[in-house]
Amino acid sequence: MNNLVLRIVTGLVGAGVILGSIFIHEWAFIAIFSCISIATHYEYMRTISNLTIKQPAFELPFAITAGILFLLIQNNQFFNAEIIQLLSGFNVIILATFFIAELFYNREHPFQHIGLNILGIFYIPVAFGAYISYGLSMDGTVETWFAVGLLFMVWFNDSFAYFAGRFFGKTKLFERISPKKTWEGFWGGMFMTIGCGVLMSLWFDELSMLQWMIWAIVVSLSATVGDLAESLLKRSIQIKDSGSILPGHGGFLDRFDGFVFAVPFSIAYLWILNFFELI
Repeated sequence: MNNLVLRIVTGLVGAGVILGSIFIHEWAFIAIFSCISIATHYEYMRTISNLTIKQPAFELPFAITAGILFLLIQNNQFFNAEIIQLLSGFNVIILATFFIAELFYNREHPFQHIGLNILGIFYIPVAFGAYISYGLSMDGTVETWFAVGLLFMVWFNDSFAYFAGRFFGKTKLFERISPKKTWEGFWGGMFMTIGCGVLMSLWFDELSMLQWMIWAIVVSLSATVGDLAESLLKRSIQIKDSGSILPGHGGFLDRFDGFVFAVPFSIAYLWILNFFELI
């Protein structure tokens, strides 16, 4: 099976599992995206471990634990204020532990390691936690229009940027960071993502067609930046993929790099619409 076919098959199976979790039950939605967040964060932590030859044994489980707490803290539909404060207090202690540990580990750039550990928590679990939180209504049911709409637009952007770049790409987009990405791929991805926004407007009536199309542009731009940011990380560490668990795609971080950037920009866009009472 060649890489393209493997990529398509893996994508279809993954999409089926993810979409199934959205439509089956809210707890399936929470469980699947929490697991993806943990797997993605784990890959990030394993990736940055290549930057040091002295990796403290506690760093990975501590960082993963902090990430899980961030996932929980953002979902106040399920916890009262006292529990949120308790979880937040534990997380402050965990983050402080990274500083304390560097006092005992003789590494050349201690604050680089502190920064990378804390960055990973805000880079990945916070994005997934925000997606889960915004994707759930106050009564705990899944806001299908948001959860499905954002996913489809990210998938359309990633997939059609890949195919447009593969078959028509000539002009490099950001060769210093990602030699394979092209302007043709970028415009192909954006054009089809806008088309996806139009389709979403026919499926869901929470936003107008124009609002969906503008959201599609926001997703395309932010997902592309997220993809380039992860390419920058891999290039600085000199690795090709963050993992190999997803055949044809690499790792979870490779697959969800655009998603983790698209989430906060999408929520900000929807907040703006809500602030001006446009939705």
